[in-house]
Amino acid sequence: MPKRQKMILEALWYLGAMHHEVTTRQVAEQVGLNVNGVAQTLGVMSSVVCLGGQGGETKWKLKN
Repeated sequence: MPKRQKMILEALWYLGAMHHEVTTRQVAEQVGLNVNGVAQTLGVMSSVVCLGGQGGETKWKLKN
């Protein structure tokens, strides 16, 4: 797994994305990266589900 994906996955765990949805903006703030870059990375990760939304307010959750 690439370093960027690992950082984002760790942020998702920290933010509690296994039990509730988190926004792209929350993840980006947690890892200190650009919202657009985080959104692109989340979009290709097989371990997350996009729940909809736009821009930084797009919601994500970890797959069970």
